[in-house]
Parts: sequence; C-alpha cells; structure tokens
Amino acid sequence: MTDICTVVAIFTPKPEFEQDVRDVLYRVTPLVHEETGCEFYSMNRDVEGRYIHIEAWTTRQDWIDHMEQPTVKEILAGVEGKLQKEVEVYELYNVPTGTSGKGSLAAAAV
Repeated sequence: MTDICTVVAIFTPKPEFEQDVRDVLYRVTPLVHEETGCEFYSMNRDVEGRYIHIEAWTTRQDWIDHMEQPTVKEILAGVEGKLQKEVEVYELYNVPTGTSGKGSLAAAAV
C-alpha cells in the first residue's frame, strides 16, 4: 500500500445546471494544482454527464488541509442547489499490482 492519498469526487449536476457546475469546477481546478501536496487533480466528465475529479495528495493530511482551502469552499458554494445528490467522495490508497507502474495510479502520474 502507498502513502499517496487518492481521492475520487463525483459531482452529478441537475441537467439545467450542468454548465454552471462545469464552469465552477473548470475555474477552480487550476487553483487547486497550486496547493501544497497536490500531486494531480484531474477533471473528467463521464458519459452520464457527471463530473469526476481524480485527485492525488502527497499525504492524507495534505488532502485534509485541501478540504479547508478557499478553493473547496468556492466549489461547494458554486454547486449548492445544482446537484442531483451530494458530492460523492471516496478516499483511496493504492495496492500496487503488476509491473512498470501500470498498477498504480500515482506512479502513472509521475
């Protein structure tokens, strides 16, 4: 198991607010890249219209600190009332498998 804290955050916008949710996430994502411990913070959209952030933090504490930053407050304020359900957040720790780093998301990002 690695110490890198990987997080998946899923935003499911109401159809009429899809653009609003996208805009706030798109605007704030580059700011998160500058936060201490941010290894990567990738914004993705799935075929069902959900926005999925895949994040990696050097330590769990870096992720906890991130959750108190103005960027997170801006995201939460920007999506308030615009989601079909609360943001789903999953905290993960990789169990590397295979060879050459392909079994580790954190290793693949380097």
